[in-house]
Amino acid sequence: MENRVFYLALGDSLTEGVGASAHDKSFTSLFFDAIKQTIECEYMNYGKSARCSGELLEFLTDSKIRDLLKRATHITITTGGNDMIRAYRNNATFLEYVRTVRSLEQNLKRILQNITETNPNSKIFLMGLYNPGHTDHSLYNMANLLIQKINKVYEETAKHFRVETINPMGSFLNKPHLLADEVHPNDLGYKVLANLFLNKYRSISNL
Repeated sequence: MENRVFYLALGDSLTEGVGASAHDKSFTSLFFDAIKQTIECEYMNYGKSARCSGELLEFLTDSKIRDLLKRATHITITTGGNDMIRAYRNNATFLEYVRTVRSLEQNLKRILQNITETNPNSKIFLMGLYNPGHTDHSLYNMANLLIQKINKVYEETAKHFRVETINPMGSFLNKPHLLADEVHPNDLGYKVLANLFLNKYRSISNL
């Protein structure tokens, strides 16, 4: 049982792998390939495109998912991007963006509490957000400030629950060659994400 890995990937389109040319090019698949050690290892992907943090929180109440959470040795989470995208598409004011961040923070706390109470022994990795926008976009600077604030919230919240965080902001800032479309990574971008997760995984494994 020492080498058994049961990896559960939870989240949105980034977990689903939207933008990758094939599923084995997604960061979740690449991460699993790197951490699995025997043929008995398992990987299940529950990423869903356009899922916001509140919907992920609701998804975790499903009894089937709770049973899987209890078994998981490794869990990755991507969430929050769609909360911000929805605010943007609704032409949110700055105050409405701030409210969105507060709501996201509350959802995140409940998500991590749910997962860590269900399985206190799993290695859990939470990814923050990045800005896929161009420097000439009118909201580029505001987006950077908001995302930096969100990623700080992620780090502080995750630390409270003893969850590891991955901050992709610097790896994607002003790097359109890593994107398949306006938001999602391409194969190279997903490889960058996988390496961020692996670097964090290896850093805690060597402690």
